[in-house]
Amino acid sequence: MTSSRIAFTMGLALALGTTAVLVAQHDATGQVASGRPWLGVELDQGRGDARGVRVKHALRSSPAWKAGIRDGELIVRVGDVAVSKADEVIREVGSHAPGTSLRLTLQRGGSEVVLTALLAPLPESDEMLRLDKVGAQAPSWKTMAAVSGALPSGMSELKGRVVVLDFWATWCMACRMSAPKLAAWQAKFGAQGLSVIGITDDPVAEASQAANSFGMRYAAIGSDETSNTQRAFGVRALPTIFVIDKRGVIRDVSVGFDPQKEAETEALLTRLLAEPAP
Repeated sequence: MTSSRIAFTMGLALALGTTAVLVAQHDATGQVASGRPWLGVELDQGRGDARGVRVKHALRSSPAWKAGIRDGELIVRVGDVAVSKADEVIREVGSHAPGTSLRLTLQRGGSEVVLTALLAPLPESDEMLRLDKVGAQAPSWKTMAAVSGALPSGMSELKGRVVVLDFWATWCMACRMSAPKLAAWQAKFGAQGLSVIGITDDPVAEASQAANSFGMRYAAIGSDETSNTQRAFGVRALPTIFVIDKRGVIRDVSVGFDPQKEAETEALLTRLLAEPAP
């Protein structure tokens, strides 16, 4: 990770199944270690189930997704090996090299289905998030307290507008550094249909003070102390910024503070604002 891309990593959990495995697969510089296989599922880390291992989430565009694995499905065998714990899936997948066609047996509707996944090299965590979210419908939120502005009750209220969601925190210096540009976009494009919305899991009083200090002159800022919104968007580092089009589809994701990407993002906003309303 370059010095211009400052992000606080909160945890990584979407390659083979657990945070510990993923962290171990990155070297001391933060780069992904070479030669690691990637299936692209998050596994249920709860108590082992003799029937198999539940897939909590299959990343869009991952080898698992392309093979047909979806959220909530049960993996019962990896190759010829029966599995009942997440660690067993991780071990069996990790024993193969990227480029391997791996046979996976799933339990579906009372019968077994065999799928084949072509394992890929483990991507960086930022790229995993982009693969999973870009092109997907943006999740909404249910319970979020307003910190400033007229906070929408959910994404449905923002249909027809281009949205920039800024996930941030009061302690995040990179968030402080990125806020002025986001505020400038709100001032420049707000009348054309742009809504910049900040989302934090810090309490309202603390968030309000920090937002004023950071110069977050956004359309609105919300506080979700449950962190449910962050989890729904797959946010694991701050700041993470989503660009969402008028149809509610995620068109770009940026993790960390990268001033070199600001011109590219602004050009994308200009194109999205010119698109017809749905």
